[in-house]
Amino acid sequence: MRAAVVGVLLFAGVGVELFCCIGLVAMQGAYDRLHYTAPAGFGAALVAGAILVHEGFSMVADKALLLAGMLLFLSPLIVSVTARAARIRELGGLRPEREELEEP
Repeated sequence: MRAAVVGVLLFAGVGVELFCCIGLVAMQGAYDRLHYTAPAGFGAALVAGAILVHEGFSMVADKALLLAGMLLFLSPLIVSVTARAARIRELGGLRPEREELEEP
């Protein structure tokens, strides 16, 4: 039973990571690519869960859980900073353009 749970968690985690990688390669612009970086933390959490089920609470599992937690916590921050940097590079600042303020 334990091996089946580990297999399902590992398969799901690797599947999520593969989906994210394919999305990064397939998308054209920086903003579109940022949407595919968010689920990567959940894939890491699933892999860490598989390690935890397989190894129990050990040094390896603790490190995997810590890494997954850091990815889940820091991923939105990194995406936000990257989007801001892309906008500054593209438009020269963060102020909204006139076209963005007009209502349709």
